[in-house]
Amino acid sequence: MEDTEELRRLSAGVFGNRYRAELIAALAAAGSDGVCLGDLALARRVPPSVYHPPVRTLITLGLAERLDLAPGNRRRFYRRCGSTQAWTSLASTVARLKEHPTPRAA
Repeated sequence: MEDTEELRRLSAGVFGNRYRAELIAALAAAGSDGVCLGDLALARRVPPSVYHPPVRTLITLGLAERLDLAPGNRRRFYRRCGSTQAWTSLASTVARLKEHPTPRAA
């Protein structure tokens, strides 16, 4: 959990939102299948609502899209869109942030 908190701290500074890096990593890994925010939240032990602001921003930027609901399914999926190069760079940036050492307390 400590690594997760450090990534969230870095995400807030770099991307302006504590959960945006996690969402970017999930979208990059999911490809065209997309990501269900509820599933991501369950896996990360946070409320799904924490991912709504970052996904809205990614949609506004043209980097993600909301998928239509499948018949009989209430789960909402989002997938990445836009430039493959942009997503490769974003995923690489998040991966490097995960490797970033935690600063020592003074």
